[in-house]
Amino acid sequence: MDNSSRERRVHLRVYRNFILTYHQKEGDTPKYSVSQVNNVSKGGLSFSSTYSLKPATVLVIDLKTPFVADSIHLEGVVLESKEKIADLIYEVRVQFQKIPDQALSILEKIETYAKAEETKQI
Repeated sequence: MDNSSRERRVHLRVYRNFILTYHQKEGDTPKYSVSQVNNVSKGGLSFSSTYSLKPATVLVIDLKTPFVADSIHLEGVVLESKEKIADLIYEVRVQFQKIPDQALSILEKIETYAKAEETKQI
């Protein structure tokens, strides 16, 4: 069997349309952008962007969820930025780096809630 087709994810992927703001960590003046999450897990997330981001770019991310009033502050590294609509929309995959305990707790709540919803639908 070809190992490349085997699922490599460690964490449950949750499909939710949370809002996030992000900017590149490096640079003199952060340029904030707003986007929508495609999916999120305790390991990272995927979101849409109006511009391509280079792999290995470090992002500062503020994720808004219904579980807390404030945003969850995260940092992650871009794994891939794939063009979805020519010169217009890019799908960006990010792997989290050093998740703060408070953020990890919220990500775990997101996962638990998604599992509970999935169980109800069966």
